[in-house]
Amino acid sequence: MRFGKSNDDVRAIQNALIAAGFIIPVGATGFFGEQTKAAYAAWQRNLGFTRSAADGFPGCVSLTKLGNKAGFSVDCREPGGIAKSSVGFSRNSGIIIDKPTARAFAEQACDKTGAPRAWVTGVSNGANLITLINRESGFRPNAVNKNDVNANGPVQPDGAKLNCSRGYAQVIPGTFAEHHEEGTSNQIYDPVANIAAAINYIWSRYGDISRVQQANPALPPAGY
Repeated sequence: MRFGKSNDDVRAIQNALIAAGFIIPVGATGFFGEQTKAAYAAWQRNLGFTRSAADGFPGCVSLTKLGNKAGFSVDCREPGGIAKSSVGFSRNSGIIIDKPTARAFAEQACDKTGAPRAWVTGVSNGANLITLINRESGFRPNAVNKNDVNANGPVQPDGAKLNCSRGYAQVIPGTFAEHHEEGTSNQIYDPVANIAAAINYIWSRYGDISRVQQANPALPPAGY
């Protein structure tokens, strides 16, 4: 249930919105485009959400309420999620530290998750994964932050504490496990798995990369 997707889940949401009195001129096509986004934003406002919480990107709370009204269930868990204890800490070898290499991995992660490749180089407001990865790790796939607030827990085989941020997109093990993309490696430093988990996290928390300040080159860096 994500912007730009076409599937039966989208069609079910469209039918629910229409039944609730929210207009989608083209009808329940199964494609989540601008009209569905506008209708969903109206639904969010109807629930009392305002500003960025009513931008038409489905969140767990608003989607669950719509499901309750229409008679379908909502499971907000990432289908590919794994146990935190299953996260591996093996580092990469032989990966070139540069923008083109990071871009190639980001494109693979988009293909795995279903995110549009526009996320790699820039959406409407310029936000993109390349900016996020550069700011987070300097294009270093084995980057680890041993000094931030997450740097706690027992030391792992990579020599860093359990909850340190790691990899291209600097995800922590808990986030990596919860938002792990099915079919990717369970190694947190794996470039595609790392970026894919970050993409799924962005979808879950923000709805779209356009809302992530750390990914927007026109705005100052900020944690995401």
